[in-house]
Amino acid sequence: MWSAVKAARWYVFLTVLLFIFFLIVYMPAQFALMLAGDTLARSPVKIDSVSGSVWKGRGIASYQNLRGDIEWSVNGLSLLTLHPEIALNLKVGRETEISAKVKVSDSTLSLNNLSGSLQVPLLNPYLKAQRVSGQGVVKLYDLSIDIDHSAKLINNAEGRLLWQDAKASYPGPKGIESISLPDVAGRLSHDDKGAVLNVLSGKDGAALASVFVMNQGWAGIKVRKRSVDMVGQTWVGNQQPDDVIFQVREKLW
Repeated sequence: MWSAVKAARWYVFLTVLLFIFFLIVYMPAQFALMLAGDTLARSPVKIDSVSGSVWKGRGIASYQNLRGDIEWSVNGLSLLTLHPEIALNLKVGRETEISAKVKVSDSTLSLNNLSGSLQVPLLNPYLKAQRVSGQGVVKLYDLSIDIDHSAKLINNAEGRLLWQDAKASYPGPKGIESISLPDVAGRLSHDDKGAVLNVLSGKDGAALASVFVMNQGWAGIKVRKRSVDMVGQTWVGNQQPDDVIFQVREKLW
């Protein structure tokens, strides 16, 4: 009699265990979205029209006026290390598609293998206040960023960008001026101060500008005279091509 009771307990335990296992593996993404409703409500990025499971699914991601199709898959083995790794793929329209792997923990956020292409006109609505706009496509090559958000430190940043068929419009002395540029390259790097994106001529690798984000929370840009020479503009003074003629900094945190 007692052995039958113990056997029944094991059957119940196994049944519950299998139920939990299948619940986790096949949990609908829509149900998980409902559970995370309060958190997502505070996020600037909205996700809806989801299908599939929490492990592998798809949906529509939106940020302000931008909307795109998103797909994700979770690396199950990464859960054993308590550092979940999620492979993401985002497609906006026919010509913008970006993929990346995201790894999160209590203190860090890692974005790895960020690759794809971004149509520059998608950014124009966010540059409207500065009366600046652009054309062309930016290619992303294996960008990686590792941020310790608890200590507000950038632990790593590397990768390459290339702006092809580059065109830009900006305020000039005679109103809005438009220029066509040769390919513009970007090289993302990291040092003990923070992350730096060096902007280079795609033709000969000469330095044009740099964009930086420092661990102390300062961000800014430095523009060299060579960038003015490249677009055929004049600059008052006798600065050399490598001299910084304009820079601005702003505190982000």
